[in-house]
Parts: sequence; structure tokens; C-alpha cells
Amino acid sequence: MESFEQQLEQVTELISLPEVYLKISLLMDDHKSTVNDFADVIRFDPNLSMTVLKVVNSAFYGFSGQIDSIARAVNMIGIGQLNIIALSVSAISALDVMDYPKDIMPLKTFWRHSLFSGVLFRQLGLQQQIENSEKLFVIGLLHEIGHLVLYTKFSELARQTIQLSLDNNIQIHEAEQQILGCHYGQIGAQIMGKWKLPADFQKLTLFQPTPQDAVEDRKETAILNIAHAYSHRQLIQGEHDPVELINPSIWSEAQLTPEMVDETLDTARHISADLERVILK
Repeated sequence: MESFEQQLEQVTELISLPEVYLKISLLMDDHKSTVNDFADVIRFDPNLSMTVLKVVNSAFYGFSGQIDSIARAVNMIGIGQLNIIALSVSAISALDVMDYPKDIMPLKTFWRHSLFSGVLFRQLGLQQQIENSEKLFVIGLLHEIGHLVLYTKFSELARQTIQLSLDNNIQIHEAEQQILGCHYGQIGAQIMGKWKLPADFQKLTLFQPTPQDAVEDRKETAILNIAHAYSHRQLIQGEHDPVELINPSIWSEAQLTPEMVDETLDTARHISADLERVILK
């Protein structure tokens, strides 16, 4: 029989980003590309074109006045921000096609949790004045894609890890490590590597369940761990207060307090709800 690692390798090889995002990535690498080049690529994908305009006009950016053309949208947010929107939409499209078992978690609940994680991570990054905090949204959005793969392609093993977590009152990544020999952060980082996403995307995703093990970007990893815990409480309504699930050392590493997180929650909820209407079908 093939090992879990071998089966996982075969599965992740089949998950790829849409061609339109690959074209945008090529333009990102080409120093001669112009705003019009990016706008032209987006116009050829009606779904992406419509979504970009909706996101630019959403509470995520908070611009006054309606932005009604792709060229103006790119001019307003910049090429880097365009890349973030395109990656977010492309990743959801690439992963939504998988056969999702509703008895583990409804797919829309999964993406609502992911969106809120991304928005809260971004808001906390802005609060902490982290450079290039906009990318934190995408990392937060995608940090649990390892679970999406487990739920869809290894659903029985996923159910076993969930039951072990409940029976022994341990965190899900610990149960996954016992049964699978790896956890969702490692799987997510593996997918991101195959997608050729930046190294910091991969590292934060890898160490989010165990931020104490991170060597680089320790503050950002700790903040993502906190955003993850609050998002689960927000959307899944677990019995534990998120503060109880977060080690005091993580709060210290993140340079945050529960009160500071509370200050961002209403804004994060508002932005996340707006993005749900825009991005989630």
C-alpha cells in the first residue's frame, strides 16, 4: 500500500491555480509590464474582472465613490494589491471544485472562517504596523487549505483525527500528527510550494499551529495563530473562549492582548461580511 505521504504527493500535484493567475504572475515578474497589460489579462476573465471590481468597491478598501473600470481599479490599488485579489479568487476557484464532505464542515463555513481569519490577520497587522500587511489577508485566507485537502481527499482519516482530538481534548494539529505523521499546516505549506507562492506564505502557514517552533517571522506567525483561534470561535461557536486556547507566550510574541484584539473585531466582522457577498458564491 502507498504511504499517506505518497498519496498526499499525488493529490497535491493535481491541484493547480487557474491559468489567468499564472499569466498575472508572469506579468509580476516582467519589469516591462504596464498597468494596461494587467488590465487586459483580467478583462479576458469575466469572473475575475467582476470580482476585482467588487472587492475594490467593498469595505476591504473603503474607497469613496464607485470604481467602474478595471484600468481605474488597478491604478487605485496598484499591481501588488491586484495580485493579492487575483490570488485569493484563483485559490478559492482551484479548491472549490473538490468533492467536499458536508458532515465534517459545510464548505461555505470553511471559507467564511478562512475569510474572517484573513481579514482579522490583516487588521491586527495594520494595528501592529507590520510592513506590507495587505499580504497577511491572503496568508490568513489560505492558511487552512491543508484541511481542505484532508477533508476532501482523506475524509475518513480526517474524521479519525477530529474524533481523537475530541476524545483526548487535544488540538487538531496534535491529533493529525499522531495519525498522519503531519498536520494541516505542513500540507498547506506543501501546496503553496507547488504553487510557487512566496516563502513567507509557506512558513507562516507551516508554523501557524505551532508558532513556538517558528524561527523567522515569529511575531507574524503568533498573530496568525491568534487570528485563527478567534475565527474558529466567531464562526464555529466552539465551547472554548479563544483566549483559553492561546498560550501566554504567543500573546507576548505577538505583542498583543485580548483587549487589543477586541478593538479590531467589529471592523473585521464588517469587512469579512462584505467580502463574503463579493467572493463566496
